[in-house]
Amino acid sequence: MKKTSSYKPYRYFVHLAIWMVLIGLYAFPGIRVNWPSAFGLKWVLVKDVLYGFINFQLFYLLAFGWLPVPVEKKQYAKAALGMVLLVLGFAVIKYAVGYFFFPDQVLMGMVPLIGQPKVYLSFAAYLPLALKTGMGVALLAYGYCLFLQWRNTDPADRQLASMVAQTHARYERMQHGSRQLLHHLQLLTPILENEQQRETEGTKAILLLSDLLRYMLYDKALENEYVGIKKEVVHFEKYVQLRGLLIATPQLHLRIAGEENSGMIPPLRLQQLTEEVLQSTTEPEVSITLSMEKDALMLSLQAGTAPCVSHKIKWHE
Repeated sequence: MKKTSSYKPYRYFVHLAIWMVLIGLYAFPGIRVNWPSAFGLKWVLVKDVLYGFINFQLFYLLAFGWLPVPVEKKQYAKAALGMVLLVLGFAVIKYAVGYFFFPDQVLMGMVPLIGQPKVYLSFAAYLPLALKTGMGVALLAYGYCLFLQWRNTDPADRQLASMVAQTHARYERMQHGSRQLLHHLQLLTPILENEQQRETEGTKAILLLSDLLRYMLYDKALENEYVGIKKEVVHFEKYVQLRGLLIATPQLHLRIAGEENSGMIPPLRLQQLTEEVLQSTTEPEVSITLSMEKDALMLSLQAGTAPCVSHKIKWHE
């Protein structure tokens, strides 16, 4: 017992160090791109690093403070109620931090035009954004709490932990897909307001966006851990076309090499990897190549003279 109690003070700092390293890796591309800009650098540090630190407090409080007892006693309603209340409480904390210290980085809806006043989000408008992130952290804490009990539990409980992890993975995919679709919808508005573009680019973009929305949010195949390569490649092509219509730079050139097969890959992985590269490049053109190999799908992205970025995604039968 003495050994356990002496270890607990270090448990917080060990988990904090791991969490912040992951946050640093996530924020590094944004920090590198915005390094010359004081406003952009502060935006990344506040939105990613500071709020990542705040999210860790929620994660740690749930995983080690609130959840262990009700989860062990199988009081799931009590655990869920506490999770919701803590998420709501941290939503208030996040809004307060933004309101009093970083309104331009946290609460400003869009960067205003020169001479126009700044428009900030009200708490009612900010609350859904905070709740979405908070529930993601809560699900992660819940899954981690189950994992900590997994080593001393029976096979039935281990299966439950596996189901929770899969549910969290599906939630992450839906969150990432929803964020992309919302961004594309915002970019579509200026095209629809332009009469010349509305009939051509606007109509085509709406159709592509509708197909992607249906695939990302309603396709039953995405509830599984893997999806057919043919379906995934078809919607990846639509994603590339839509992005090319809505964002002029960089220009995207997609090439697919090899023959498709009946293999399975993680859903939306191609879009996620591609978006990460596109968000961190300033090159005017990017070449995207999908190579169907014997046992894997190779995604390669070449942005101008920058080194080629390649990702190998193994097939799953």
